[in-house]
Amino acid sequence: MDDLITEFIAESREMLQALERGLVAWEREPEDRALLDEIFRFVHTVKGNCGFFDLPRLEALAHAAEDALGEARAGQRAIDRPLVDAVLAVIDRIGAMIETLAEGGQLGEGDDSALIAAFAAAPVAAEPAAEPQAAPVVEAAPTKAARARDPFRSVRLPTSLVDRVMSGVSDMILVRNELERQLRQSDGDPALLANFGRLSSLLSELQAAMARVRMQPIATLLDSYQRMIRDLAVELGKDVELEIESGQVELDREMIELLRDPLLHIIRNAIDHGIEAPAERRAAGKRPAGRLMLSARQTGNEIRIAILDDGRGIDGDKVVARAIERGVISAEDAARLDPAARLMLVCEPGLSTAAEVTAISGRGVGMDVVRASIERIGGKLRILSTPGEGCRIMLDVPLTLSIVPSITVEVGGQVFAVPRSFVREIVRNGRDVEVDRIGGMRHVRVRGELYPCLGLADLFGIAGETDPDRQTLVMLKMIDGSVFALCVDGIADHCDLVIRPVAPQVIATGLYVGVAQLNDGQPALMLDLHGVSQLGGLNTDRQARTAVQSEAQASEEARDLAAMILFAGLDGIARAVPMATVERLIDVPLDDIAHGGGFPHIVFEEAIVPLHGLVGDPAGESIDVLVLSQAGARIAYATAGAIDTADIDLATVTGGAGRRLVLHEGRSLELLDLATLAQARGLVAADDGWRRNG
Repeated sequence: MDDLITEFIAESREMLQALERGLVAWEREPEDRALLDEIFRFVHTVKGNCGFFDLPRLEALAHAAEDALGEARAGQRAIDRPLVDAVLAVIDRIGAMIETLAEGGQLGEGDDSALIAAFAAAPVAAEPAAEPQAAPVVEAAPTKAARARDPFRSVRLPTSLVDRVMSGVSDMILVRNELERQLRQSDGDPALLANFGRLSSLLSELQAAMARVRMQPIATLLDSYQRMIRDLAVELGKDVELEIESGQVELDREMIELLRDPLLHIIRNAIDHGIEAPAERRAAGKRPAGRLMLSARQTGNEIRIAILDDGRGIDGDKVVARAIERGVISAEDAARLDPAARLMLVCEPGLSTAAEVTAISGRGVGMDVVRASIERIGGKLRILSTPGEGCRIMLDVPLTLSIVPSITVEVGGQVFAVPRSFVREIVRNGRDVEVDRIGGMRHVRVRGELYPCLGLADLFGIAGETDPDRQTLVMLKMIDGSVFALCVDGIADHCDLVIRPVAPQVIATGLYVGVAQLNDGQPALMLDLHGVSQLGGLNTDRQARTAVQSEAQASEEARDLAAMILFAGLDGIARAVPMATVERLIDVPLDDIAHGGGFPHIVFEEAIVPLHGLVGDPAGESIDVLVLSQAGARIAYATAGAIDTADIDLATVTGGAGRRLVLHEGRSLELLDLATLAQARGLVAADDGWRRNG
């Protein structure tokens, strides 16, 4: 019976989660009969299971929900938010009871009459269907015969067993590595070496298979937010349309749990402070319903998760102003930041641009924790935003935490591990490296650039190597692009390490993320580089950024750089245009190019936009067109499809009005000027677009 109860609890959890997803989707599309039938079958199955295990409270709740859904299927009950709220409330109560059973507790007596009475308060449909097309009730679980024919049968295993087997496989890999090292140092028998190679291959296959066992579809994580998003939108009086694109992406189970809280914070921020209320969206010319999109894609050995909304976005100018006000950065240093670095300031502790900080979230409140959490697992965080149009936050995280490509470093005879994804390069301290002290902190100059330098021996109080010429610098690049040097005695090895949990007291120091066992059996702590940088007095991107900026004599600082889009025109001439003026790159069918009014033009977002750069008869069915804007007015420029970006030194600009050139990597580029292009068409800029001159 204990095994049956365990199976019942696991199946009920899965079905209740599926019910939540189905109800949220059904509320958006109440006319979807298939969804309603699926929800009804799930509730019917839950009720049947509760009856089998003699759980009358659970059975009564499920029975009330089943009756209400049955009336909706028969057209006798209106499908609206109160009905969905009532079913969700029952699901919450059943879920709480299931968890009580899972913890070994007893359900006892309880009053569920209010939940059941909520169904009676739901309105009845005005015109019930004469002949309801009710789908037959079938059990959700397949029959034994169907299971026997199913080639994709599954077995439910406790996660502790999976972890124990994975740990054993990892130990075998370590033994294999050490045995391989010993065989390389000896004159082994060829037959023995051949058998060892075969054994090594089998172990690698077993390791890969066990890694797959630990993987879970990331959809299980993203789908779990649907109910929260729906309830939060209702609470805030907002209308939010959720889109989830996860494909067949899978992620390590442990990684999914570590991502749950950071993603939750970002999503709550997007709904609370990003997406506007319906009235505000209408006033801004937007659809009343806000759009929130969660997507996941696999790129190599990383998973890219994107959270996109079409709300207010993050105003980089406001972020910088608040950062200057709080003393996070000086006005002089802020003026040198590119748009991406300006937005990353929102991740500084306590920095928020929201008009008010609510109990739900605050744009910027806790983003430093989100960044630290993503960095701790070897991931990267990026923010892209356009004020008034929305925000996109992207997380790049490794597939798994169990096996991490790493380097091991030595300090005073002790060995520590560093994730290889953070290592930009390894530099030997000596003649090619200069050491300076700026603001009381040690800095190193590598190939003319200045970086903060932290000595691991000094930070940890270890008696390490004292001769600077014999020390090694590990150049580390953090997720925000900042770089600092970690000074160690030497590099021990490059290897794939199996990372295991460490005692909570050790994790609480903020300096370690786990412990690894080396090939010789010795343990090595994996460094939390974010915590190490904070211990050393660095403030991640802020400290690394200001270190270079504080060097007044550096010639790089004197350059006036501008981000530009580089492209080739249809005439073959290479051109550049300031990135700040580029609104969109679109694919325009040749049939959509009109020539009325004396000049070529396209229709973009219900406006006529003059088209420049159209030469001859372009090949193909369409061309790539850059949509450029200035002071609210737009023009378009035809390209040959070769699009790139670069930072251009404005000191190289030559020429006068009408035709200017700029130098990039030894070649000249024609610099586009929107006002000049418009004048060539006899147009002048107006508040609502280009107008004919005169």
